[in-house]
Amino acid sequence: MKTVLKNQFRFRPFFCSLVLCALLTGITSCKKDDPVEKNEVKVSEFTPNATFVVKNAEESMPVWVNGNKNANAIILVMHGGPGSDVLDFRAYKDGLAFKKIEANYLVAYWQQRASGQSTGPDISKYYTIDQYVDDADKVIEELVKTYPGKKIVLFAHSWGGMLSSSYLKDEKRRNKIAAWIDAAGAHNGTSLLKTTTDDVNAEVDSRIAAGKNTEVWKEIKKVVKEQPEKINSIAYLVTAEIPEVVIKVDNADFKMSSRGHSSNSYLFKEIIKRDNNPFLADVKMPCLVLWGKYDFAVSRTYQKEFLKNIGSKDVTNVDFNASGHYMMFHEPDLFAKSILDFMSKHKL
Repeated sequence: MKTVLKNQFRFRPFFCSLVLCALLTGITSCKKDDPVEKNEVKVSEFTPNATFVVKNAEESMPVWVNGNKNANAIILVMHGGPGSDVLDFRAYKDGLAFKKIEANYLVAYWQQRASGQSTGPDISKYYTIDQYVDDADKVIEELVKTYPGKKIVLFAHSWGGMLSSSYLKDEKRRNKIAAWIDAAGAHNGTSLLKTTTDDVNAEVDSRIAAGKNTEVWKEIKKVVKEQPEKINSIAYLVTAEIPEVVIKVDNADFKMSSRGHSSNSYLFKEIIKRDNNPFLADVKMPCLVLWGKYDFAVSRTYQKEFLKNIGSKDVTNVDFNASGHYMMFHEPDLFAKSILDFMSKHKL
């Protein structure tokens, strides 16, 4: 399996330290040990009981619903990866942003197929975008049944942008959703690697021209040229070196199970062939778009594409000027406020 396929969207850094690896010992000597086995998650160890479990196509997927039971809406979280753990949103850095949102709304944390505590066979036929769309529909049906009368709002981050935009292609499914929150969503996989490479090179050139830490930035530029297949791992390291991003997020902190890695490798081959831009015009619901200024993993090119192609006349766009790919951790207060203001504006 090629690393470039294994690590898209939710990549693990290839370096122990940018300076130590890039300047002193080289790239391969600081590659992380394979974390698959030691990061395998077991429900009984530390995870609270799920609110309910959705079973579909040989998979059992837990959903945790937390927050204000008197709210009129439920925010359904479509996490990234593919293969990441949805509970990271509540656990990492104390989950400050989402816990603020929970004070006002219900938030449904759906553990996708092959992620975290979900259980099922490791079979490639189930690792398709269409299968995950069907899984999402089953989750939404259960939410509607369990919480009658409450509106459903989609929150999608990273790979979740591909999943949510694929879900919303169908009119019947769109009619189940009241609003869409897109946080650095990769709705177009066909240019993912190119846009990341272009953005990284542009940022590196800008930093070199500014004359600060030039040796580090020159070394990054060299690595990009010599090892282009590692561009997405490099993208996170570039964000980490930017002083304007005050709160640092180490992508290696996030767990991924062995099935998470497996699903990621199969899905990525499909992701890079899919462009959902042509279908965005059919989306008329209120939309909130959230993006980090220094997000090189999912390019701000996609933010511009979304704003250009979306059919909705009611779109709120928020830029996070001190964030990379994980704006909910980089700037939790602004993240929570942006969502709460959007929900309030639309009486959700």
